[in-house]
Amino acid sequence: MDIRRFFICAVLFFLGTVSASPLRELDRLLLENQQRFDLSAVAPAEDGVFLRRAMLNVNGRVPTVADIRRFTADKDQDKYARLIDKLTSSAYFADILAWRFADMFRIKSEFPINLWPNAVQSYHRFFRDAVVQNRPWNSVCRELLTSSGSNFRVPAVNFFRGSAVRTPEGLARVTALSLMGIRMENMDESSRKAFALFFSRIAFKSTDEWKEEIVYLSPDPVRFTARTPDGQSFDISSPDTDPRVVFADWLLAKGNPFFARAFVNRVWHWLFGRGLIEPADDMPLPPGAWGKFAAFFSPAGDNAGNEKILDFLAGEFERSNYDVRKLFVLLMNSRAYRASWKTLPREQERAEKVFAVYPLRRLEAEILVDAYSQILGAHESYSSVIPEPFTFLPKGAPAVTIADGSISSRTLDNFGKPSRDAGTLAERNNAVTPSQRLFLMNSNWIYNRTNALPWRIFGRRRLNDKQRIEELYLTILSRKPTVEEIKKINSYRKKLGRKNSWRVWPDLAWALINTKEFLFHH
Repeated sequence: MDIRRFFICAVLFFLGTVSASPLRELDRLLLENQQRFDLSAVAPAEDGVFLRRAMLNVNGRVPTVADIRRFTADKDQDKYARLIDKLTSSAYFADILAWRFADMFRIKSEFPINLWPNAVQSYHRFFRDAVVQNRPWNSVCRELLTSSGSNFRVPAVNFFRGSAVRTPEGLARVTALSLMGIRMENMDESSRKAFALFFSRIAFKSTDEWKEEIVYLSPDPVRFTARTPDGQSFDISSPDTDPRVVFADWLLAKGNPFFARAFVNRVWHWLFGRGLIEPADDMPLPPGAWGKFAAFFSPAGDNAGNEKILDFLAGEFERSNYDVRKLFVLLMNSRAYRASWKTLPREQERAEKVFAVYPLRRLEAEILVDAYSQILGAHESYSSVIPEPFTFLPKGAPAVTIADGSISSRTLDNFGKPSRDAGTLAERNNAVTPSQRLFLMNSNWIYNRTNALPWRIFGRRRLNDKQRIEELYLTILSRKPTVEEIKKINSYRKKLGRKNSWRVWPDLAWALINTKEFLFHH
């Protein structure tokens, strides 16, 4: 009897452990949310599609043919988790996140941010090193909020130094946007002023070194009462007490209604192209917070399920000690990230809102240009309109490694690279434009390299027509062609005639490069 009771307790303990796993709970919440809308079942993404999705999202690269063959041949069910662990442990992951943070924190040397090249390199390296070291996000943000010193030698002070408006309210705005996911314009005037007092003692002074600036706490004695978004008041006597530290202690405390939710929602946006709450950097103020829209906030509508998922993930992020890599691993292993992008056309929009399917969106400018460079074997040149140190990148440098928002190219600008003036997600324009279509269809840069691509792929190998088609599809779209596609290609080749039949290969490469399947995250 004792053995039987022990066995039952052990089974119950095991089941409780499994059911409590963060991934199981996340998938349960996602499914529960999706079932509210009576949506059709969605299959998981095909292996090649998933591999391409994951590599582009967190490594900024398209998979090679060898990558695809190896991954699709692997029959172990844990291959997805192993892939995600590998991708989020790579140097490419550090490059991608540093690029994301550079947009988020307005890393730019020229007007209107004017960090200058030395500070840009130092600040960008600060974020990349934080990713490599997997520093807890709350530790990184405490350093951003409380550091003093030279903007060349203490990278974190560029958080406040990199604001286009350096008044207390201007500094409060960038803090609210970047670290809390809210906009100060949603607050009433008295609340904005009370919040801005936390940043009223930050001062700046120049040095004898070219474009260096010191960020410091003003030594002038003053007493005031500042208020946080949850309505708490703090009596501060400065400089005995640093208001920045008071604010950081409040913001980074466990259970804060802003901090973890804002970052989790932003990471979700990075992976899915939209936040659980939209816009991802203009979230409603939580219940009980002040602001002119707070009274209208209610999680009882169609967004209730996404709110519940966000709250759960914010709690998990806190419990992990704000482990950024662990957050990416959790989200990328979820049923939402594994899902196909396809469902019934009449359900597509609703399915995307609750992440029953993977949302379609165009590749970001830097990711797209790097994908072209990787596949076509040619690289763009990047530079700043104002020549200064570090404003010219080495030949072959990926666009996602550009530290300075002032550095760009015509193609990056054409495809919506953000200016990094405001640090908002909306600065990046992923819309498809006539100018982009003309570039893809008529650009000599694209045309000449797609003409050469097939021969570079085929090399000296003796391949039959089916193998050649397959190689082009795997290289460009990360999947094999369908039977119907092969038939259409063969039919087109016959129309070319024997003399011009060789044209089928560069024409096919050009056509695939121009497809939405190549241009979009899917």
